[in-house]
Amino acid sequence: MFKRFKFIFVLSLPLLCKYAFLLLFVDWNLFELEDILEDLLFFIVIVLLPFIKQLNKPFFSNFVCFIYVLYIILETTSYIAVSSNFSSSFMYLLLESNTDELKEFSTSYISIPIIIFIILNSFLFFIIRKVKFKATNKSYSIIGLISIIFILIILKFSGLIESNAYHNIIRGTYGYIDLQTSLKINSDITKEDIEITSDNEILVFVLGESTARGHLQIYDYRRKTTPLLESIKDSLFVFNNVISTDVFTLKSVPKILTSLDIVSKKEKVFNIVDVFNTAGYKTYWLSNQRPISYHDNVVSKIASGSDMFKFYNHIIDKNTVVIDEIMLPDYNEILKKPGKKVVFLRLIGTHFDYNKRYPESFNKFGDNLNEKSKSKTIINQYDNAILYNDYIIYSLIDNLKKMNSKSALLYLSDHGENVYDNGTDFFGRSEEILTKSMFEIPFILWTSENFEFPKDFEYNSKRKFMADHTYESIGHIFGVLHKSMDSKKSIFSERFKERKRLVLNGLDYDEFFVEKNE
Repeated sequence: MFKRFKFIFVLSLPLLCKYAFLLLFVDWNLFELEDILEDLLFFIVIVLLPFIKQLNKPFFSNFVCFIYVLYIILETTSYIAVSSNFSSSFMYLLLESNTDELKEFSTSYISIPIIIFIILNSFLFFIIRKVKFKATNKSYSIIGLISIIFILIILKFSGLIESNAYHNIIRGTYGYIDLQTSLKINSDITKEDIEITSDNEILVFVLGESTARGHLQIYDYRRKTTPLLESIKDSLFVFNNVISTDVFTLKSVPKILTSLDIVSKKEKVFNIVDVFNTAGYKTYWLSNQRPISYHDNVVSKIASGSDMFKFYNHIIDKNTVVIDEIMLPDYNEILKKPGKKVVFLRLIGTHFDYNKRYPESFNKFGDNLNEKSKSKTIINQYDNAILYNDYIIYSLIDNLKKMNSKSALLYLSDHGENVYDNGTDFFGRSEEILTKSMFEIPFILWTSENFEFPKDFEYNSKRKFMADHTYESIGHIFGVLHKSMDSKKSIFSERFKERKRLVLNGLDYDEFFVEKNE
């Protein structure tokens, strides 16, 4: 009996260590009862495994100890770093990110408590693997197995399994693979499928990254973060009620660039690059983000359909910080090329690490030496990144304006970002802790004086719009309409019809965020 209690006590040390660290370093209000229950049930499963005689072997025992300690480390460090359990969305983000982004993530969130916790649990691993408990009664194997199955059923049907790190690893990996394989781009487009209603010459489509409109001066932010865009505000169409469908790039961008939207399950998915190619426009894709690979990543798959595409980050030293102005020389050369064209620019924008997204000359916010808190530092860095992003967008518009052509530039971000906004105490994005700023994105159109607008063009800055109908809006405003495009979905059309803005897994954005706060 004593051996049994000793075994359970020693095995509980990593779990006890977890809650000690959470009490010390995490706001307890963020920790939910469901997480505690899931931890307890998972711990009982670990305790019961040695009761199964067939599995009670040294290799298996060591493996279980490793899995158990790794689970504790994942759960605890996740809470310390981002105030949430290790969710499927974190796994999704890890798979979506490239090496440099993972390095940035690590350096942004690593802390002394996390380092100490990892070292301490590594030490505990070698302690618990030495404490053995072997079931002597054969009936224990059956009891143990039945109990484990019963607990797993409880976890599944109670929904508590949603808090389990290993469940979320599998779920996040499956979701990533499913998106990669399920989105089938249809390139079977003919000229007969397209109606050209204008003689416009140049379209520049600028896709930002992690930029929350609430931090832009042009959207009434308290700081002067967009002075250049503010100076040409009278020549801009600024839409102030546009949201993204998702909080991760790999989910949101395909819906922006293709006929896919948040609710439809279309067998044929058309993308905007192929539409313009078939319509006779030269297409260019410049990206300051490293693709996972040219063809495996969904976004890169779309980009590879362009007549010319270039990814900057993979051709220079991996330790060099590449800021968005690296694309300007190529962009300017493309504008000078003869013929009608569409230029897609994918910015690194205001992606973390925020302080790496701008040169020192744009370090305007944060000179107050009294501001030493982490949150104020992060906010200052993010606002500096917004300030530099303002310079990039303005430069793109200014250079396009010099061409004296029938042209337009559309700028929006793939999703927003939470930077200690809405009374929160964290920065970044998560599907588990949703805030408005993760969805609220800038959506700005500039046109030349001689630009040919569609006959049913209407500007309504307050129009409730979701970015998954950007595909239709681009075709409509530029006068290149594919048969898959419904102009009533265009934000620029007087025939635009509002709809329920369903985000993520059918969450009604306006009901959940807007009406909730009224």
